[in-house]
Amino acid sequence: MDRAMAATCREELRRVGLSGQGTLPRLLALLRAAPESHLNFGQVLRMADENRLGISSAELDRQLHMLVDRGLLGRLPSTAAEPVFDTVTEPHSHLIYEETGHTVDLHVSAETLLALLRHALVEQCNRVEVVVRVRSTSTAPAEPRAPP
Repeated sequence: MDRAMAATCREELRRVGLSGQGTLPRLLALLRAAPESHLNFGQVLRMADENRLGISSAELDRQLHMLVDRGLLGRLPSTAAEPVFDTVTEPHSHLIYEETGHTVDLHVSAETLLALLRHALVEQCNRVEVVVRVRSTSTAPAEPRAPP
């Protein structure tokens, strides 16, 4: 991890009331540098192992959910057995292809999103499921989750 990325991650963590020490800043930097923005738990665990973070799966789960709770990582609604995390934290829409498990970010206007949805419903009405999530407007850091 380069020094600029390390400093940025430590500052992001401190800004939301988390420690900038230990494996958490290294994990956040690893996620920020990942080539894919949507990662399931198994993928993150492999990345952590490959980069020698020295973290158990239980601790990794706790830290990922802590990052989600503090707004530094997103979590996607998913049909998968394991959680899917999103490294892009700004509100945006997604297309999720259930057959392939592929998720595509949609950074589009509301009008374009409605047009895409209308087209999908017309073309494949029996295969499209719409999930609308309304995000919290709270800017205060969330309470930490209890460990599993």
